[in-house]
Parts: sequence; structure tokens; C-alpha cells
Amino acid sequence: MSKILSIAYNTYKEAIRDKILYGFLFFAIFIILFSLVLGELSVNEQLRTTIDVGMAGISIFTVLISIFIGINLLNQEIQKKTIYPVLSKPVSRESYLLGKFLGLVMVVFVQLILMLIVFVPLVIYQGGSFTFGLATALVLIFMESIVIVSMALFFTSFSSPLLSGLFCFGIFIAGRNANLIGELANQKNMESLAPVFKTVSIILPNFYLFYPSGKIVEGAFATVHSQFISTDYLFNAIFYSLMMTCAFILSSMLLLRRRDFI
Repeated sequence: MSKILSIAYNTYKEAIRDKILYGFLFFAIFIILFSLVLGELSVNEQLRTTIDVGMAGISIFTVLISIFIGINLLNQEIQKKTIYPVLSKPVSRESYLLGKFLGLVMVVFVQLILMLIVFVPLVIYQGGSFTFGLATALVLIFMESIVIVSMALFFTSFSSPLLSGLFCFGIFIAGRNANLIGELANQKNMESLAPVFKTVSIILPNFYLFYPSGKIVEGAFATVHSQFISTDYLFNAIFYSLMMTCAFILSSMLLLRRRDFI
């Protein structure tokens, strides 16, 4: 366990130095601040606009950061051959990959906290508060990022950075629309393709579960005693995230074990 934590810490230190990561963070903060401007321009919808745009910015850039660090860091170590000294020590490939994953999750968590340091004061400035609705949305965004990091590591374990990025973006976009793909199977004019749509909707990671949609935003205006979304839904989404993450990580371990670095 100590080896895994050591790899995770070194991964975090290495990833946090990447200047491109700060570029993503800069644009995320810009979108969050811009949400305040849009809120001031709207009529009687200042808080809602700020939360809508701010949460959308946090969600989008958390996804971009997760994909970028997931496909970039492991591939860099393979290309620069810095992975060899680590694997030559009494460290299994499984422990190495798990340590990398934990380190990348730490990076995403820190980036999310930095966005919140900017976003939450804006919500309070607009007369809102940090409610159960916002907390739920942020938890779902973080759980989504965990799945995306594990998915990026999975593709990086056997593919190039370019293809890994395309795979991740493609599956993410399709996964955000998994519910729509499932609904196509029920359309009368799509009966011949219904089995295909049903199979795709089942296989795809359902990222729509983590989307901070209108229901979540509306929860930001609810009272403390009003829960716009059940705790069962939240726990089911978290459980689903952990199961998908475990599936991707285990698959990555199997691929990395079979990969020849010589």
C-alpha cells in the first residue's frame, strides 16, 4: 500500500506541474467569472444564470482535465522510458497503474476545489447559498471525472494519445446521450434497429447520470428540507461510478500486464 501511495504522490507532483493543466483551469475560472456577467445582464434570473453557466463550465473543464491527464501522463512515461526504473523495482504493474490512477484523481480533486473557491463566492454574492443541490451536482461531477480518468488510462494502456483522446471524447459524448439512444429503440420507425440501440445504450457508460441538469440547478433554490433528487439516486450514481471505474482499471491492469515495454 505504501508503494501505491508513493506512486500516487509522485504522479500528483508531476501532473500538477503541467502548464496545459493551468490553461484548462484558467479558462474554467474565466467561464465561471463570465457567468456573473451573464447573470447581471439577465432580468430577474441572475442567480439561476450564474449557477447554470458556472456549473456547466465546471462540468466541461473537469471532463477536459480528466481526459487530458488520463491520456497524457502514462503515455509520456512510456515514451520517455521513465516507466522502466519503476517497474524494475519490486513494484507490480498493477500497483503502478493503481498509484497512477489515485494520483490523477487527486489532481482532478484539487482542480475542482480551485474552481469552487471562485464559484461559491459568486453564488453567495448573487444572494444564493451552498445548498444540497449544488453539493449533489459537485459530487456527481467528481464521480464522473473518476470514471473518465479510469477510461482514459484504459485506452492509453494500448493506444496512442491521439486515438485515446478521440475514443474518450467519443464515448463521453455518446454516454451523455445514452438515455436518448435508449429511447430511439422505442420509436416505431426504428424497430429494425431497436436491438442495436438497446445494446449500445447498455454497453456505453451512462454519463447522463452525472450531468448537472436543470433538476440539479433547481435544487440550488430549494429549501434545506426539500430534496429535489433522492438520496437513493445519488448513492446509485456513486455505486455505478465505482463499478465502471473498477471495470476500466481492472481491464487496464490486464492490458498493461500483457504489454511488452522492451
